[in-house]
Amino acid sequence: MGRNMGRWLLLAAMTAILVAGLKAVAVPAAPLLGPMLAGVGFALTGGAMKPPKMMLLASYTIIGCLVAVAMGKALGPDLLWHLPAFVTMAAITLLISAGLGWVLARGGWFKGTTAIWGLAPGGAAGMVAMAQEQGGDGRMVAVMQYLRILTVTGSAIALSHLMTGYATPFHPAGWFPALDPPGLLETLGLALAGGLIARWLRFPSGAFLFPGLVGAALMATGLVRPSVPPLLAAAAYAVIGWNIGLSFTRETLAGCARSLPRILAATFGLIGLCALLGVLVSVICDVDWLTGYLATTPGGIDAILIIATTTPVDLPFILSAQVVRVLLVLLIGPALAAHLARRLG
Repeated sequence: MGRNMGRWLLLAAMTAILVAGLKAVAVPAAPLLGPMLAGVGFALTGGAMKPPKMMLLASYTIIGCLVAVAMGKALGPDLLWHLPAFVTMAAITLLISAGLGWVLARGGWFKGTTAIWGLAPGGAAGMVAMAQEQGGDGRMVAVMQYLRILTVTGSAIALSHLMTGYATPFHPAGWFPALDPPGLLETLGLALAGGLIARWLRFPSGAFLFPGLVGAALMATGLVRPSVPPLLAAAAYAVIGWNIGLSFTRETLAGCARSLPRILAATFGLIGLCALLGVLVSVICDVDWLTGYLATTPGGIDAILIIATTTPVDLPFILSAQVVRVLLVLLIGPALAAHLARRLG
């Protein structure tokens, strides 16, 4: 126990140094990128561990509360005008990922149905489990899924920095503002409700979708004014970043090293196709290109929302588009991937 605690303390120290350094050079989403890089480095040097499930669930609920605070005042009836566009964007993203997986599988890049499950923009754990049931290589699918999330997040952060140069300045004193007890209680209430509903419905994404959507609606009506202290937000960012980074173990990557160029090519191909869709969305929906890119980028909704809250983009548009995509993937994504897997078999 003492050794494990020591590892967590070392990881936390590495994270604090990286976050401070990234903020010093004005990198967007530094509170997420720092923990993620620290987790990757720690995992590849033999520090095999994962955040407890309850801690991860709690972090998702806090991110949901941050989203509620960020978009509560921006909600309005005009968002309904974009609903057909959101559904179309989600469907095209799903078809792009499934179609690319099918082409790569038919071309012999990956064995069996691995490419289809590896590129499916759904929950990584669920895709790995279903891939194993359908005869795919679960280890390879896991690498493809987590590498896709890491690459999508990293590319979105880099693009945000290049296009805006915007990031929250690093002011240590800003970590300890005056507390807002009523707002903090409302935040904890939303977080608790989101966690309970997610566990009850066995719907992990509900942990941040419920506090985010319901909290934003309640805030727009003036019923609540949730407040998330900076240290609490930073802790949530850290746990989510660690969960992504620590997924890359030496054993997993060593077993898939020879296929890494193909995995990266497939991942960047998927990101590139979705980026072209983002350009089209920005023109049709009259939003800036970065907003269109973040709205259509494939996967990692929690990471994308963190980036969006630290970058001058249209957060309500991005959130709405990503939520619709998540719902569509959950409803028909596994069935579509399973259908393609059966045809390929």
